[in-house]
Amino acid sequence: MSAPHVLIAGAGHAGGRVAQALRAAGFTGRVTMVGEESHAPYERPALSKELLLGRKTVGEIMLEPREFWRDEQQVAAVNGRIAAVGADRVARLDSGETIAFDILVVAAGGHARKLTVVGGDLPEVRTLRSIDDCLALRGALAEGRRLLVIGGGVIGMEAASSAAALGMHVTVLETGPRIMARCLPPEGSRWLQALHEERGVRVETGVAVEAIRRADGVLSAQASRAGQALQFDADLVLAAVGITPATAFLAGSGVALDNGVLTDARCRNPAAPWCYAVGDIANSFNPLYGRHVRQETWRNAENQARAVAASIMGSGEAYEEMPWMWTDQHERNIQVVGIYTPGDLVVSRIAPGEQGGVLLWLHEGKVAGGMLVDCGRERKQLEILARRQAEVEPATLSDTAISLKELARA
Repeated sequence: MSAPHVLIAGAGHAGGRVAQALRAAGFTGRVTMVGEESHAPYERPALSKELLLGRKTVGEIMLEPREFWRDEQQVAAVNGRIAAVGADRVARLDSGETIAFDILVVAAGGHARKLTVVGGDLPEVRTLRSIDDCLALRGALAEGRRLLVIGGGVIGMEAASSAAALGMHVTVLETGPRIMARCLPPEGSRWLQALHEERGVRVETGVAVEAIRRADGVLSAQASRAGQALQFDADLVLAAVGITPATAFLAGSGVALDNGVLTDARCRNPAAPWCYAVGDIANSFNPLYGRHVRQETWRNAENQARAVAASIMGSGEAYEEMPWMWTDQHERNIQVVGIYTPGDLVVSRIAPGEQGGVLLWLHEGKVAGGMLVDCGRERKQLEILARRQAEVEPATLSDTAISLKELARA
């Protein structure tokens, strides 16, 4: 049989890495990649940091020079949007073009969620998901202007940090009780909020935005907290309320969907074995946790792409990714290993402060992860402990006289 034709739906970081990994592994079949953006595949983390601040150029975040994606011996790149995929393994584009394939790799990521309140579609309300979003937002940032960030997740807090560095007056509104609650323990959220407030960022939690209005040239968010009416004025609003997995084009395809594209531990869809998924859109079974986990991280896009390519090439190895992410805010580096579950016992090894910090947590008595502030050198040892779910007494874990390296060797 001839080598199969692989269609990659999505030309972002994860999709681009799959194409590269297939060629690096010696795949000889056709590779077609379809993406909506006019830019070649690139890494996203800089969008809310270095690119937004003008410290990196668009060219510096590309995976490969544009020529790589124009060489059809490597990959046939198509600029367009897949409207539908059929169980007959034919993709139909908005343009009317059809592409028959043998293997589909879904790398479509997600769409930035829009505000669903009145005024959420005003031109001053922006999102940040693409290079074009970033460049448009950067053009509107200026010293002395007021930026209102709705959403206290990673992107919202990074954008707040970047805007504050540019001299803007920044306010963050988070509907939940604390910022970055999806990845940080309460102690970490409190420290990070205090860091932002020290740098002049106003952070308001427990706030529900009900409308965005413009009157007499003034933009304002109408909101409430515990029944109290609130108003926040701004010149610009950034909606940073997460992403929605881009799965609409798979309706009727037979591909199993649930909070993204479901896959087994080999990144393959259980209902449609000709379909794989990678990156932000992949809700993959993780053997380390015994359940499906969808990871929106740089490392997952990198490593899962290689795992997908290996699986297509016949590898039988499961993909076991220990979650890891990092964020840079106000010139502090924060790394998070593992998954924090509400109720986990948090152990302060080094209380976060000016000299760094290490917070670890135990789930049912076993090391499940940690937060490292300016202590990235500890990550490897922490990952070892979390991967093997080491049972360590809290008093031992908090004793800095015993290195994490010693504990990892035990």
